[in-house]
Amino acid sequence: MSSLSAPKPSWRSPRLGVRLALGFGALVAFVVVVVMLAAAQLTTLARHGEQLVSEDLQRMLKVQEVDRHVQGHGVAMARLLTAARSERERIYPMVDAENAAVDALIAQLSSHTGDAETRALLADLASLRRHYGDVFIDVVTEIEAGDVAKAGRLFDGEGQLAMRAVLNASDALLRHEQTVLASRQQQVREQIEGTQRRLALLALAVVGLSIVLAWRTTISVTRPLSRVEQAADRIARGDYKARVAATSDDELGRVAQAMNAMADAVAAREAQLEGVAYTDRLTGLPNRSMLRRQVREGGWASEGFAVILMDVARLRTVNEVLGFETGDMLLVAVAKRLQAAVAAEPGASGRTTLARLPGGVFAVLCEGRARAAMEAVRERLDAQLAKALACDGHAVDVNLVFGLAEGQPAAGDAEERVRALDSVLQGAELAIAEAKRLKLAWAWHTPTDGHSRTRQLSLLSDLRRAATEGELEMWLQPKQCLRRGRTLGMEGLVRWRHPQRGYISPAEFIPFAERTGHIGVVTTAMLEAALATLAGWSSRHPELSLAVNVSALDVRDPGFVSQVEQMARRHRAPLSRLRLEITESSVMEDADRVLPVLHGLRALGVQLSIDDFGTGYSSLAYLQRLPVSELKIDRSFVAGADRSVEARALLRTIIDLGHSLKMIVTAEGVERTEERDLLIELGCDQAQGYLISRPLAPDAARQYIGAAAAEPKRVAAA
Repeated sequence: MSSLSAPKPSWRSPRLGVRLALGFGALVAFVVVVVMLAAAQLTTLARHGEQLVSEDLQRMLKVQEVDRHVQGHGVAMARLLTAARSERERIYPMVDAENAAVDALIAQLSSHTGDAETRALLADLASLRRHYGDVFIDVVTEIEAGDVAKAGRLFDGEGQLAMRAVLNASDALLRHEQTVLASRQQQVREQIEGTQRRLALLALAVVGLSIVLAWRTTISVTRPLSRVEQAADRIARGDYKARVAATSDDELGRVAQAMNAMADAVAAREAQLEGVAYTDRLTGLPNRSMLRRQVREGGWASEGFAVILMDVARLRTVNEVLGFETGDMLLVAVAKRLQAAVAAEPGASGRTTLARLPGGVFAVLCEGRARAAMEAVRERLDAQLAKALACDGHAVDVNLVFGLAEGQPAAGDAEERVRALDSVLQGAELAIAEAKRLKLAWAWHTPTDGHSRTRQLSLLSDLRRAATEGELEMWLQPKQCLRRGRTLGMEGLVRWRHPQRGYISPAEFIPFAERTGHIGVVTTAMLEAALATLAGWSSRHPELSLAVNVSALDVRDPGFVSQVEQMARRHRAPLSRLRLEITESSVMEDADRVLPVLHGLRALGVQLSIDDFGTGYSSLAYLQRLPVSELKIDRSFVAGADRSVEARALLRTIIDLGHSLKMIVTAEGVERTEERDLLIELGCDQAQGYLISRPLAPDAARQYIGAAAAEPKRVAAA
């Protein structure tokens, strides 16, 4: 272990911040000088460039203009020689304009002349221009005197010579200006190249200075930081005795001192964190992290293990009624009972660990146990909680729901063993959910549960797309009046036409959608289809009603009433012909929230039915408060009732009960003629089932309704 050295202040080793500031300040100053020099050079180059454009190039263009105007003057003179007197007055201004332009350009060039050669060329051009002007005057004089032939000879002779002389002088001046411009461009090019060389040298100097500063900074910073990094790495691996030698009083020295102090603090708190990370704070039992650690380090999975999960069923009620402190006391008491049961296990051949997971869930991890042994452990755990627990002066009966799962031996690395544990825990959680769904005290997880759940999750992810893309179809099953035999309406049943899997049974996706809260997607799709159908029936079959099943989640939603109203308004459908079917269990689970929704639907004119009556736990007190107009008897009471006196008596009682509550009574699942005859005898109002018709696809349903509507007309005509 390195000893902690006291910092030794020295004037030769100033603070790190001062060193960095001085170094980078010098670098910035040097960069500023470079930028200023570059700016000065660029200013000079810009000035030369401006001179090229504004002076030299402009002079060359003016010389070219002299040439053009002299030639224009010659053309105008030629036109004078051949023009009639009446046209000369129009040509003279043109000739004068060309003369004036040439004189003006020569004057401008003469006013900004620099070198002697240019002045000599300009003087020669001006002299030749004056001679040409004199010849021009003589030609014009002869023309005006009427001697056009003499004027032509003068123009073709002396005039052409004078004009060519002017053009030659102009060309000589143009060549000279081009030479001057090329010379100036070469000077600018040389200045640019010189500037580039100087800037390159300055840039190399900046790079060199940067390298020197970086090297010095690396020497003064990275070496101490490397020592700090090595010590931090040792601390991260758990060696809290690692120390950093503090050799200076600068920032790095203080970092070394802080690192040493941190190592001491971390070492002091490691033991406390160990307990917090792997122990449940409330019960003192191991938590999920401890189970994973035991499996990772202890090799449990190599022998195979099984898990018992226990969910305290009434914990939520205890928290709501008696308070969370009492709930915590209950969990502590349950933990002590379970510990006693695990400790008293006779002749245990493998390791056993009791742990608490989040919420009111406990877990028992057992090594190398068969199913029979695990069930014996479950019975012993359950027996420990048979007696009520005393919590804060209250006697609380505790019910546990058990989920059991077993894992296969995993002889791989530590992470494979942990994944095996997670898989078994997940299986036990699924088993608890299955036990709760079936209202059982315990259940084993089977591998098919996971495959089924995976398939259901896949279907659930496709459900929203199916609703928007029209894959959810509404099939119709007729409801028939038992007295008259005519069709009174239809019940809409959902069918899923999956693009890859074909038709999917509602029994496969409806229960799972209800448990996960996604049933509203199906309800919305069926209501849209039902209201669109009713809107179409309003003119052709106004006597028919259409029933749709709704779930418990739907009728607990206060916004469901307005949703139905808006849909009906959009489709312009009569709500008086819409019938919503609800199960009695959905009402009984949360009657206080359901009743206002049902009354709101009834106020809109919607008819309500109790579906699958007799399979739940209806209270007659609640039943008579419901705004329900139809009671539907479940198939289990109808099937074979004609063969049993007891079943016949029970069926009569249900029908009489419905009539006493002023409800229409409908029997479901009628498949035999004898069952239909018995229902007629007992006074049942309506029936539906395979005897009347199976559920019909939309096209088949339209044909059925058309045939049913035509049947009364044929009877009346007969």
